[in-house]
Amino acid sequence: MKFDNLLRYAVRILAAYAGEIPLHSFLKNFFRENPQMGSRDRKQVSEMCYCFFRMGHALKNVSAEERILSGIFLSNHHQEQILEQLRPDWHRLVEKTLEEKLEIICLKFPDFQLTDIFPWKSLISADMDHQAFCLSFLEKPRLFIRVRPGQEQVLKAKLTQHNIEYLDADPNSLLPFKTYSFNGGTKLDNVFLLNLEAVIQDLSSQRTALYLKPDAKREFEAWDCCAGSGGKSILLTDLYPGCRLTVSDIRESILKNLSTRFRDAGIEPAHLFSADLTDQNDIPRQSFNFIVADLPCTGSGTWSRTPEALYYFNPEMISNYRQRQEKILSNIIRRLKPNGILVYITCSVFADENERISAKLLESGNMKLEKHAILNGYAEAADSMYVARFTKLS
Repeated sequence: MKFDNLLRYAVRILAAYAGEIPLHSFLKNFFRENPQMGSRDRKQVSEMCYCFFRMGHALKNVSAEERILSGIFLSNHHQEQILEQLRPDWHRLVEKTLEEKLEIICLKFPDFQLTDIFPWKSLISADMDHQAFCLSFLEKPRLFIRVRPGQEQVLKAKLTQHNIEYLDADPNSLLPFKTYSFNGGTKLDNVFLLNLEAVIQDLSSQRTALYLKPDAKREFEAWDCCAGSGGKSILLTDLYPGCRLTVSDIRESILKNLSTRFRDAGIEPAHLFSADLTDQNDIPRQSFNFIVADLPCTGSGTWSRTPEALYYFNPEMISNYRQRQEKILSNIIRRLKPNGILVYITCSVFADENERISAKLLESGNMKLEKHAILNGYAEAADSMYVARFTKLS
């Protein structure tokens, strides 16, 4: 199919999409209902749609076609056939640096501002570089894996056998395990035993290990209270082999998937249950030495992977998440033993979900903040997260 026709298909999809479900799910449904395109054309159209959303809130006053082509030009570093046919002047310049290409876009569109991509500078955490964060939406995210204990040699041999290129994502050995990164879209399904030999986990998520870091106590009760996909649970059991792990989530479907993942990983949690942690009646009666609270949030630190969420985001939603986070924390710390550890995590860049939540926790006078930080993954094509470690005083 000709590229101008593919571009029209992409615009048609964008006109029908309103952000109500993830873009990848919408595209999957669209292609199922419109099977006339081959796999290569589907891939091209999908890339066009994602390039439209990578522009965030910049260039909203130009046509969808112009936004798509601008996104392709800025987020690709190798020659693209679509640019060769539809923007030959940009095609010749696509291998220039991102900074040089931004100057070209500014000449074409004088109203373009890089910082319009993510326009809420005043709302983000203080330790973030807003401009660098905006640039990150124009870089394709990388794929990261964490090697399970004792599996490094096995995993490296399998990656070599399959001729898969990878980078050491922790060259300074700051983490207590090996972590590798791959180009986005790298297929690893049949390369190694997923969850047993390695887990797919974003780099910043892996770096929360520095806040989950083991102390002298090896046998204790831990609760991953909003477990989600279970990455932090597996990380916690690798760091604390002697811990008795309790896992909960509000979604039954998630818990079903978790049971399978834990079985693959060789982990048997002590207890796994569904709970709405905003409801005091759903809080377990048991007390814990260690609670991991990776709470529901805007997910703004992950939007380089789902740029459609950036495009459709309403900042009024932040207060809803903040109130929910405060309520959950108020409930769960009642089950934290004296001198116990709470690790609070979000994949958000908004201060209201991060530092201001920590400040709220300290108001009780019963929690001590040991350390906290924004994990700025945008310089490494990774997610950005907030993590804070507290001790309960009594």
